[in-house]
Amino acid sequence: MDKEKLIAPNQIGYLILKDDGAVLESGGELKNDERSANVIMGLLNLTESIDEDFMPNSSCERITIDYDQHYYSICMSNRRIYVVKLSKTHTQNGATTSSSSSTSYNDAAEGNNIGSSSTVMA
Repeated sequence: MDKEKLIAPNQIGYLILKDDGAVLESGGELKNDERSANVIMGLLNLTESIDEDFMPNSSCERITIDYDQHYYSICMSNRRIYVVKLSKTHTQNGATTSSSSSTSYNDAAEGNNIGSSSTVMA
């Protein structure tokens, strides 16, 4: 991955999009990932349709999509959309560490362990 675009030691991919969704730059696991760009633009368009009384548009500065092993951080600045994919497990001083904020649920009826994913708007 291009070290110039590295913003965190656990970064595994990035996208930089125009405000219309066109990919300007990409790298790592998100290199040339038009599908992810389209999904993210759909999510951003959905947030614009949320009732202003429930959540004012001006209050949303960042969207985080959280999975078991990684998460996406999405923010907008200067008419550009920045998407960073970050691993929850990363190496620091030769030791592997893990940070996890996700919750797993146990489906008692089926006996299945279901991992959660969540979307957080800050």
